[in-house]
Amino acid sequence: MKTVILFRHAKAVREHEAPSDRQRGLTARGHRDAAAAGAAITAAGLKPDFAMISDARRTRETAADALAAIAPLDARVTPALYLAAPEAIWAAALESPGETVVVIGHNPGMHALVAHLVEASYERAKAARDAAEHMPTAAWAAFEVSGSYIAAPGARFIAAWRPARED
Repeated sequence: MKTVILFRHAKAVREHEAPSDRQRGLTARGHRDAAAAGAAITAAGLKPDFAMISDARRTRETAADALAAIAPLDARVTPALYLAAPEAIWAAALESPGETVVVIGHNPGMHALVAHLVEASYERAKAARDAAEHMPTAAWAAFEVSGSYIAAPGARFIAAWRPARED
């Protein structure tokens, strides 16, 4: 059985503050929230052994801040995760070599995938409902996966986290 942690990048600078969307780095708040998200992963008892990261600067910086305390951790920067659709995120997570994989990517694909998995799992806990409703920057949701098809029930909601404040 595989555990998948779906993690939206932390707060990035505005588009006009960077030469391109891929080059948008994190704000000071983004760095703080990413570190807090990593601490929350550890506090939830999750132990990622592999990370898949979009090639955007903001996702790479989120990974550096959030996963610094988690070792050993193999990581792969994956250009196909940049603004990926839910199906592409799911396929990448399931094809990864890790037992517990964290995927750091972008909305709207990340939120759409989390919402779908929560709905398919029939989980009604507040944390699951909140994750399905809204996925702000630096938020993550974790699932235990027993199947390989996104359309079939096969993911059990484990935990979710989001920063205390949102913009």
